[in-house]
This record gives sequence, C-alpha cells and structure tokens, in this order.
Amino acid sequence: MIANEAGVVLSRRSLGEADRLCVVYTENLGKVAARFIGVNKPRRKMKALSEPMVWAEYRLYTSARSEVAKVIGGAIISSFPDIRDDLSSIVAGLSCCERLDALTPLRAPSAEKYRLICSALAAIEAKLSPWVPVAFSMHLLELVGHSVREREVASEDRPLWARLHETDLDALAAVPWRLDAAERFVRYADDEIESIVGRALKSRDYAKRLNARPEPVEVHA
Repeated sequence: MIANEAGVVLSRRSLGEADRLCVVYTENLGKVAARFIGVNKPRRKMKALSEPMVWAEYRLYTSARSEVAKVIGGAIISSFPDIRDDLSSIVAGLSCCERLDALTPLRAPSAEKYRLICSALAAIEAKLSPWVPVAFSMHLLELVGHSVREREVASEDRPLWARLHETDLDALAAVPWRLDAAERFVRYADDEIESIVGRALKSRDYAKRLNARPEPVEVHA
C-alpha cells in the first residue's frame, strides 16, 4: 500500500552501509519507522528528508508483513532552518522530538500529538518563548494520560504552573519568563517522563551541559 503522509522526523540512525532508519510522526498513521534506502550515498535526493526536525510530505510504501515503511518519495514542507542556526534552539527542538518518540507507540495515530510537535518546532524557530519545550512536555504528558497538572508545587509557582498547562504553545509569548521556575518545571516533567519510559533522556543531559554555569575563576595579582 502506498500512502502520502505529512510528518516530522523525530530521530534517525544509519542502517547498513547506505540506508537510514528514521522515526517519523505522521498526521494519520502516528509514529512510523521509515527506511530511507541508499540516502547515505553521495548526492542522494532524499537525504534532506531524513534529517531530524524536518517536516515533509512523505510517500510511504507500507506492508502488513513489516512494521517498517519504505520512503519512496517526498517533498519538504519546512526544515526549520532558523532552529539549526542556534545551538540552544537545536537542543530545544530535539528535546521535543525525543519526548514524543519516547512516549508514543508505533502506529497509534493522534492528530493532537502531530499538531503539538509541528506547533512546538514552529514556535522554537520563531523564538516565541523559552517556555515552549517546558509547556510541550506538560501538554504531551496530558495527551498520553500521565498529566502532571495536579502535582504538588510551591505556592508561588502554582499560578504559573497552571497557566503553562492551559496555554497553547503559539500563545506562550504572553507568559512571563522565570528561569528559577523553569528549572523546577523541567525537572518535574522530565522525572515523570523518565519514570514512564524507564530510561534517561539524552537531550536532558545535553540541556544540562548547555545551561551549565561556568565555575568562577580566581584571578591572582
């Protein structure tokens, strides 16, 4: 069966000498394992379609005998180029992709999750708000039935905690930024995600290293 599906690449890895195996979250099929044949060879046209955080229309060949679809064509909708020019934006975008991949089974369609990842990448590219990755995790946890909305948080954090759960990603510019609260909220959401999937999130470590404050240097006269 051949299907044309809009989707976002969540991850990729090499398969054999020339192929790539990607995880693509599609609009109508949900998460799909998709094989790009021969794209690691020089000048292959579909290589760009197999990069993480690429949003494209994919032409997929699917078979009842295999969970892995073959990509036989496609066209890019957006590669979110402004994300790729900034390291903190790259980490933010990949963190959203990793969390969606971790919390979603194969072939379980969800239009809400598809819209959520597209909205998150667009908001990160526009530098709409530093709250985007935090709120993405909150909304995603609600969609998979593990909401942290009712979690105990400090009294001074409660209004902001509730507001982030209730605000669409494209409206987060109106939410005041608080770094101290963000660090706590990221920890709460990621602890919940890691407890569900039973492993550490790679992008969580990347974000820690990116945001690490340098040790003070003593200067001696």
